[in-house]
Amino acid sequence: MLSKLLPTILAVLVGFAPFCFGAESASTAPVRLSTWYWLNSIEREKWEDDFKLMAETGFTHVILCWGLDAAAVLPQKENTRRALDLCQKYGLKGYLLVWHPSYNKLPRQADFMQVDNEGNRLFTFNLFHRQWRATQWKNYLQGVAGEYHDHPALAGYAFDDSFSTGAVGSLMGDKISKRGDFVSYSPYDFVQFRIWLRKKYPALTDLNKAWGIEYAAWEQVGPPREITARNTIAWQDWCAARTDWLVDWAGDTVGFIRAVDPSPQHEIILEDGDYVLGKERKSARSSRPVKCDDLTGLVFGRVARPFDTVAAYASFSWNYRDSFKQATNRTQTIIRQLREQVGGDKEMMFAFWTADADLRKAPLLLPEDNQVLSVIHLAHKLGVRHVDCYGFRIGDWRVTDEEWAAYRSDAVDYPLTKTFDGRFLCDRPDLLDGLREGLKGKPTR
Repeated sequence: MLSKLLPTILAVLVGFAPFCFGAESASTAPVRLSTWYWLNSIEREKWEDDFKLMAETGFTHVILCWGLDAAAVLPQKENTRRALDLCQKYGLKGYLLVWHPSYNKLPRQADFMQVDNEGNRLFTFNLFHRQWRATQWKNYLQGVAGEYHDHPALAGYAFDDSFSTGAVGSLMGDKISKRGDFVSYSPYDFVQFRIWLRKKYPALTDLNKAWGIEYAAWEQVGPPREITARNTIAWQDWCAARTDWLVDWAGDTVGFIRAVDPSPQHEIILEDGDYVLGKERKSARSSRPVKCDDLTGLVFGRVARPFDTVAAYASFSWNYRDSFKQATNRTQTIIRQLREQVGGDKEMMFAFWTADADLRKAPLLLPEDNQVLSVIHLAHKLGVRHVDCYGFRIGDWRVTDEEWAAYRSDAVDYPLTKTFDGRFLCDRPDLLDGLREGLKGKPTR
C-alpha cells in the first residue's frame, strides 16, 4: 500500500513546501509530537506499559486527561502525579488537560451559568461573568498550578473545546427545550452590555440613531436575539462587546495560572475545533449564515493572544476514496487560516484525529501508518512545531446524565469509563510499528 501511495504523498508534500512559516526552517526545526491519554479509561496498574510504548513509538509529549471530568486533575492528585512520574521515567513530558466546558464537575451555580437567546440556562459556565472568574475559576486554576508546577515532567496546561456552549440544563440536555444559537442573555450580561454601550454612545439619542430604535431609557436597552437586515449595527455592537469580554476572560485565565506558575517552560495551550477559524452555519434566527463571532463573540486571533500556544483541531473521515487528499487539503487550509488569525510569532499546534470521528460508521475504516505520518510531516513542513495525535487511549464520552454521575469519582480507585475498542492508537500495533519506523532519525523536542 505504501508503495502505491508514495508518489501521491511526495507530490503533496513538495506541493505544500512553499507555505512554510516562521523564522526557523521547518525542515530543521525539531517537532514536538504528542498524543492524548484518558487516565481513567484503564487501570492505573496498566499505565506503565502504555507510557513505555508511547515513548518507544516516538511521542515526546502526552496530554493527560481525566475523561468525562477535566476538573478531576485537581482532586486526583495522587494518580495525576503518578502519571507525571511515568512521563519522567520514560523521557516524556506531560500536559495537563484542565478544561472542557461541559465535561467538568465544578459546582454549578445558576447565576454563573450561560443563557442562550431562547432563554435556556445551559450546562456551561458564563465565561464573561467577572465574579465567577474571580472566585471559582481563579481558585480552581491556581489550585492546579500550585499542585503540579514543581513536577519535572510537567509541560504545561491545556484547554480543550474551549468555546462550546453545551446542552440545555445538564450534560445531555433537555430534549424538549428549543435550543438557541447565540449567547449570552443572562441578567448579568444585559447590565454589562449597557455599560459597554454607554462607553461607545455618550447619549441614548446617539444609540437610537445608530440602531434605528427609539428607546426612552437605558434600562430598556438589551442585546438583539436574532440577526435581521435592520439590526446590523446593533448586532455588530453585540458581537464586539462579547469579543471584549472573551478577551478579558483569556487575560484573566492566563494571569491566574502565571501568578502561581510563572515558568515559560510550562506552556498554556488554547484549543478548539477548526470551526473557530470562521466556518459558516445556518441559524433559524438569522437572515444570513452565522460564524463563531455571531454565536459567542469569538474572534479567535484576538482571544488567543495571551496563550502561549494555540490550535484548531481537525477530525478527518477516512471512509472515502479520496480521504487522504481531503485530509491533506484540510491540513493545509487549517494551518494557513490559523496563522493568518494569530500572527507570525504565535506558537501553533496542529491536532488531528488518528481515528474516524464518525462513531456510527460500520465497517470502520482507519488511516494507515503512512497516512498519519504524511499529515505529521505536512504540518511540520508548513511550519508547525507541535503536532498532536488524538489519541492513544480514549474512553467513550457518549454517556447519559446518570452514567456521567457514576463515572465521576475522586477516589484513588476510580471507576473505569467505557472504552472504544479498535479505534485508537493503543489498539493499532501495526500503525504504531509504522510510526516508530517513520519517525526514526527525526529531530524531536
